[in-house]
Amino acid sequence: MDRKIIYLIIGIVLIIIGIIMIIVSLVNRQVVVEMPVNSSSPSYLLLSNWRNLSIYISTGYPIPKPVLNGESSKPPSILKILYGQYGLLGINITMTNIGSVRAAYLALNNTVVIDGDNGVLSIFIPPNYTSIVVMGRSNTTLTIRIFMPTTYGYQVVNNTYIAITRPLQASLYSNSAIVVEDVDGWTVLNAQGNNTYVVLNLGGDNVIPINELMKVNDHEVSNWLGQTTKPELGGALLTEYYLSLLLIMDSQNPVTGEFAASPEPIYLHTWVRDSAFAAMALQSAGYYEPAMRYWLWMCSAQNTNGTWYTRYNFWTGVPDESFGIPEYDSIGLFQMGTWQFYEYTHNKTFLMEVLPCINRSLIWESEVINGNGLIPQDLSIWESNYAYNFWTQAIDDLGLYASAQIYRVLGLNNTWILGMANELNSSIQHYLFSRGFYSQALMSAVVYTANGTQTTYIPNGIPDSSVILPIAMGLINPRSSRALSTVNRVVHVLMVNGGLARFPGDDYHYDSSLYDSTAPDPPWVITTLFLAMYYEDVGNYTGAVELMAWCIEHSQHDLLPEAVDPRLGYPLQTTSPLTWSAAMYVITALNYRPPQRPVVMIIALIIMVVLVLAILMYIVYGIRRPR
Repeated sequence: MDRKIIYLIIGIVLIIIGIIMIIVSLVNRQVVVEMPVNSSSPSYLLLSNWRNLSIYISTGYPIPKPVLNGESSKPPSILKILYGQYGLLGINITMTNIGSVRAAYLALNNTVVIDGDNGVLSIFIPPNYTSIVVMGRSNTTLTIRIFMPTTYGYQVVNNTYIAITRPLQASLYSNSAIVVEDVDGWTVLNAQGNNTYVVLNLGGDNVIPINELMKVNDHEVSNWLGQTTKPELGGALLTEYYLSLLLIMDSQNPVTGEFAASPEPIYLHTWVRDSAFAAMALQSAGYYEPAMRYWLWMCSAQNTNGTWYTRYNFWTGVPDESFGIPEYDSIGLFQMGTWQFYEYTHNKTFLMEVLPCINRSLIWESEVINGNGLIPQDLSIWESNYAYNFWTQAIDDLGLYASAQIYRVLGLNNTWILGMANELNSSIQHYLFSRGFYSQALMSAVVYTANGTQTTYIPNGIPDSSVILPIAMGLINPRSSRALSTVNRVVHVLMVNGGLARFPGDDYHYDSSLYDSTAPDPPWVITTLFLAMYYEDVGNYTGAVELMAWCIEHSQHDLLPEAVDPRLGYPLQTTSPLTWSAAMYVITALNYRPPQRPVVMIIALIIMVVLVLAILMYIVYGIRRPR
């Protein structure tokens, strides 16, 4: 073969290889995670139309050790309906003959799917509509029963349509005959069939065909998800992001703006801390209206002294005074959350609206910090340790710096706020860093001297995974020696089967109050994501992705739990799904920004390809041999 042709072939191959290398350098490689085969499902879920309607669903999935964990298993049913100005209605709905529930989950079209031995149930509320849809497909006769107090007025229009006339206007229609009966003070409306549906339309008497409702729901949910800020993730990691957003939205009370910590009964309350992270996740994802709704609710719920109760009634927003343990991290979270909201929206009107609440918190902080340079003792974050907890000190310090920024953009003097922030930060650095890491908390001790008594503060020497998030949020440089040594110590002590436990000897989920774990020290999803977020800050993107994947692999059909059994690896069901877990996943996913290939490398590859081509062209055509 002619030597010129051989050189040309080699040149073309090298050029193709070079072009492929350039393309690969320009494209960010996506990490794909295989979805796990789940062995458990949530027993309770919330659904919302994201405007004025929320329902509380029992999926019928059996609860392990229900009596021991203070719960009870219920059949598939809608237990509560919250509707706008009417509050909680007296209506509930049960579904029977579906058989034993094998699985239950939230689908990406925001539909609760319940899979039983005899068939499948689907429950959905199209966003911005007030129609509750229950659909059943069964190999036996499925019964859907709607219970109303006998005080509710109704009119039977025909055998498939009933108008509710008081205390609100509503309608009920089905593709099956509706039979009315009175049972123990209830008016019961029954619809039966193998393939049947029931639509409870609140606030109106119009009939929307079932196919149209399904299309509307799919379109509205898809459109809403399409508006989000998309993270640089793919495959299962991106699917989890979308599903976590849906869970957060469904967990919000659409009337008050607060969030449920979990649909599980023991957590069906509004923890201010958990809700703050839910709001921050939504505003980070580009959903500003529901986030603002929460910050305004939080402002309205503030105590006169500038603090908050720990938790509130999810359905009414009333403070739970029986759970009156002091937790002061809500102050810093409110300050950080409102400042972050402004950073995204540049909405000064919003800042002016929440400024009185920020001022009340700042006045409280100025009164307490000036005493000893610390926020008072409290029980935050884990509600098990009354002390000067690192978490509270650090979160409130970050909140003070955020407040100073708010004052700056509003043209107000912020020097006194910065003075408080610096004083608190100095106390954190002075007292809480010892033996190479930040301790969980400070304990106070009284020392007797020749001049009398003196209070001193001693770190308790316990590594705690909660110290990682304030570092990742900017308390100190995440690459500093203090940050690196602290994180290394926490990981060394608390890493359990791929996830991060809270602190050594953690027996929550393994004691008399909750007993769904087979051992102490269960790894938690939020703490694992604290570490993932830190890894993102220091450029360990592989480590971050591995931790996010671990969370998905230990979920309930992609709904993230609070914690995972440390021995057997299953999600602990009594507190699953957890809204804060979903919120931390959203925040971590959006914080994932792997570096693009350097421009210099791309230019070098292009130059190399051109040089190779030039050399080959010279060899083939440029060399003249003597005749």
